Amino acid sequence: MAGGTRLASILLLSVFLFVRAQDDIREPPKILEPASAKELFYDGGVDVTLQCRASGQPTPLYEWYWNGAPIEPTNQAITYDPSTGLLTIQGLTTREEGFYNCRARNTFPNGLSAVAISHKIEVRRARIKPWTKDQDRTKTATEGNYVFITCGDTLPKYYGPTTFKWYTVEGEDDLLEVEEDKRVFIDNKGTLHFTYVLGTDEQSNRYYSCAMSNVVEGKLTLGGRTRLVVTKTASMSEVKPALQFSTKLAGDGALTFKRNTEGHLECFFSGYVNDPGNEVPTIKWLDNAGNTIVSGTDRYTIKGNGRVLTIASLVEADEKPFTCIANNAIGTAEGRMTLNVTSSPIWVKALQSITVPQGKDAVFHCEARSAASEVPPDPPRWFKNGYRLDMSYDPNKFEFANENRELRVKSAQKNTDIACFQCFVGNSVGEEFSDGCLNVILPIEVVAKPLPEQTIERGDIVNLTVVATSDKLYPVAYKWHFNNRTYEGVSAPPHVIYDVSTNLAYINTSDLTDEQMRDIRGVYRRQVYHEFESVFVDVDVDVDVILKVQEEPPLPVGECSK
Repeated sequence: MAGGTRLASILLLSVFLFVRAQDDIREPPKILEPASAKELFYDGGVDVTLQCRASGQPTPLYEWYWNGAPIEPTNQAITYDPSTGLLTIQGLTTREEGFYNCRARNTFPNGLSAVAISHKIEVRRARIKPWTKDQDRTKTATEGNYVFITCGDTLPKYYGPTTFKWYTVEGEDDLLEVEEDKRVFIDNKGTLHFTYVLGTDEQSNRYYSCAMSNVVEGKLTLGGRTRLVVTKTASMSEVKPALQFSTKLAGDGALTFKRNTEGHLECFFSGYVNDPGNEVPTIKWLDNAGNTIVSGTDRYTIKGNGRVLTIASLVEADEKPFTCIANNAIGTAEGRMTLNVTSSPIWVKALQSITVPQGKDAVFHCEARSAASEVPPDPPRWFKNGYRLDMSYDPNKFEFANENRELRVKSAQKNTDIACFQCFVGNSVGEEFSDGCLNVILPIEVVAKPLPEQTIERGDIVNLTVVATSDKLYPVAYKWHFNNRTYEGVSAPPHVIYDVSTNLAYINTSDLTDEQMRDIRGVYRRQVYHEFESVFVDVDVDVDVILKVQEEPPLPVGECSK
């Protein structure tokens, strides 16, 4: 009976089992909303609401910042509720414009706090600033030739999505919109192009005027005026295509777009043939491999009668040459331009929230790169709960590595080290921000376990009871591993009596056959686990008994075995 247990003893254990009284539940805040940086535009005078929402235990309270400073309770135009995280701007004006971000804070029984910080939300009143108008101008052209009219020397600054339109105007209120078609085109900077000008484009007593329209505000703002004078001809000569405008000709800056935005390439050709319906050159686009781009495929859209190629959600691989080709019956012309995709730092490893058992190290990563062929980002700047981790940090607790891209929190303790960390990485294009929190939980503790080696006789009880506790935030689960099989939930290895509610587990050998006694030999591995930790308890069971070997029955007298 060495190593065995009588049934009375194992049943007594089921009454005695206890659960360790654990500490309070602690979970640092996690910002759920806003989930990313935003740029928001509103009509003037409207009430604006911004929501900050976070999880965490205890329930977090909220604080809003405006342009890097806390919003004071005395501010009557901008108010927020610390319990709900809802911020309200009453009657938005330009005074309340700027960058908003929130902080979620939960405070633990020992008075320490963890503070998570959200991405920034840029709030602007949608508008077009006053237009400094030039003097009235005159543009001359010969019928059949290409001509363009600009919006003026300086465009007004604007906030929010804005479109360009052109009108012919007389006086202050008489406006007729110039419609775009195969012959007439307005480019991305507002310039009005005529593939070939007609005598009818000269509007007697009327001026051409560029206009900007703010989509949100719904307000039209007119710029300077230009009179178009067209010299008429007896007949228009046919002209082969010629490149008159492209995004490349607008300057290298016009070919530079940020990653994940929409790329916008334009080509405008002059040209004319006397073929009704086909007077204007047709335009197609080719990629760097010489393949014709089809609108609606692989993020490409072609519009503006072929003059505009847009590429949705730019990636670095889009940084390549594109070619626009114009054809008519008497010739061909082309324009070639190379798209430049730039980016603020691109995350290789952004901060992620980490949960570790007490006593373990936690490692945060803040690693980013610039777009291909661009200058690498500056070293990261680290913060803890919104405060800079500078040279005064405790080297016994914090350790930086990999050129400041890695932060190690040593031997994390639940009572002192639950916190949120932030890192900022910048390059010549912009800055990126990441927030991640450290949660420390009490480790799994086995409070009841059987002898690791049990040699039993028939009639013994094999004690396999394992009981463990853990942090209340992450209750433990149990598995069995025996003879290369895994048993989960209420299932257990053969002949094991298992009460899932108390974790009482044993084998009563009293009624087992010899074959069943052989079957129970081996190593019973009990796995106690949750998402962040696993503990194993092994019990090696052997049988201290001579098991009968089945014998053949005796032969009748006078018979010989074969």
